[in-house]
Amino acid sequence: MELAAESVRSGELSIREASTTYGVQKSTLERHKNKKLPSPGCLGRFRPTLDLQFETELADYCKEMQNRLFGLTISDLRKMAYQLAEKNNIEHNFDSERKMAGRDWVFGFFRRHPELSLRTPEPTSIGRAVGFNHVQVERFYDILQETYEKQHISPSHIWNVDETGLTSVHRPGKVIARRGQRQVGKITSGEKGKTVTAICAVNATGSYIPPTLIFPRVNMTDRLLYGAPPQTLGLASKSGWVDSIVFQKWFDHFLRFAKPTTDSSHLLLLDGHVSHKSLPLIE
Repeated sequence: MELAAESVRSGELSIREASTTYGVQKSTLERHKNKKLPSPGCLGRFRPTLDLQFETELADYCKEMQNRLFGLTISDLRKMAYQLAEKNNIEHNFDSERKMAGRDWVFGFFRRHPELSLRTPEPTSIGRAVGFNHVQVERFYDILQETYEKQHISPSHIWNVDETGLTSVHRPGKVIARRGQRQVGKITSGEKGKTVTAICAVNATGSYIPPTLIFPRVNMTDRLLYGAPPQTLGLASKSGWVDSIVFQKWFDHFLRFAKPTTDSSHLLLLDGHVSHKSLPLIE
């Protein structure tokens, strides 16, 4: 219906043509064209509980909270709609016992505000959220540009280093199975594996330092590096995670291959993890 009304308002189709094409009554399209609707997006006697101004402010608030990484859930939205109606003495048929708006109101709210959708958020740590703001990003790029201009560093000497986790249990893809069977299995290397941490460094020309693999064990054995890239550094850590001692060993590994000198500087870009800021590493 909205497509039909839009095509009539834009002059692409006449009311008769739009009625035939989209299967909408001509009287309905005429009301849309002449803007005789009491509430945009609503038909007949049905009206939204909150008027257009309230809903617009609520939609703006949803977008603002999402930008601040504190996005509202459906339950939050329903509770807030109920509170708005109660505070402003608006007649409503929301659930007074649960103190929230109904699901029908939510569906109508999303129809009237198509710029909003329900998404699965990515987990973001508070440290990353605090550091990733306009001022900090501008400051980072100012320092980066200043370093480029002062040191005249070539692309092959600009390195980006980061850690990632590798699991020993692979996730099987979809398989063909009998319809209606409740459980479908597939053999893997194990049901619960341990995570191996990998530290990788790549420069701006695409070259890389041989990776470092950190295994969750007390003692290291070279047999664990079978099939790894040549000259991979293997380390053992009780937790399998990166700490200041492990990262110091990786840094020595990096220096052996990058070979920076006072006349040939290298730039290493890395995040602010606590293991990257130990005194021995800085020295």
